[in-house]
Amino acid sequence: MEQLTDEQLIGQVRQGNMDAFAALVDRHKNGVFQFIRCRVEVRETAEDLAQEVFLKLYRHLSDFRGEARFSTWLYGLTLNTVRDHLRMKKRRPVTTVLDTLKGWFTDSREEPEAEAMRSEERRTVNGILAGLPLKYREVLYLCHYRQMALSEIALLLQIPVKTAETRLYRGKQLLKEQWLEVDQREDSASQRRASRTVPEAKADS
Repeated sequence: MEQLTDEQLIGQVRQGNMDAFAALVDRHKNGVFQFIRCRVEVRETAEDLAQEVFLKLYRHLSDFRGEARFSTWLYGLTLNTVRDHLRMKKRRPVTTVLDTLKGWFTDSREEPEAEAMRSEERRTVNGILAGLPLKYREVLYLCHYRQMALSEIALLLQIPVKTAETRLYRGKQLLKEQWLEVDQREDSASQRRASRTVPEAKADS
């Protein structure tokens, strides 16, 4: 089912095809999880919220009218779920979990994208991103990781397009500035280590 579009999969789900729903979840689960992680620090809580998002998706898929891209609609659902969680200050327990969802969520660290992020540079960039203010972090994530257009980001976050553009620009500037600071610190540390390993020159006799 990998060759089918989201809309085609949705059509099959509405006809009762649970394999199509599994394919839809598999396609979007990592992106949804990573977006939640932009706003929720605790990994286990993010995993719980991701499962809640897909439970809501299953129950409310009939609400999708195709007026926007499915991914935009799904991220709107995700954003509302996270906002509800943050407003409540604690996790609302999910008492009903569909058995068909079991096994669809694997450790995101096993995903190809997550494997690529094991490199030192990726870890550094993600560490910097995690420290940025949320309003910059979420726009950077949606633009560069999910490749959403600014108009889609503005619609999702309910902000003017100009505001989204400004946050993206400022976020990039902060990311660049902090990257340069980290790079300079690493260079200085490397130079200090190198100087300690250089043998002292012997005085001429």
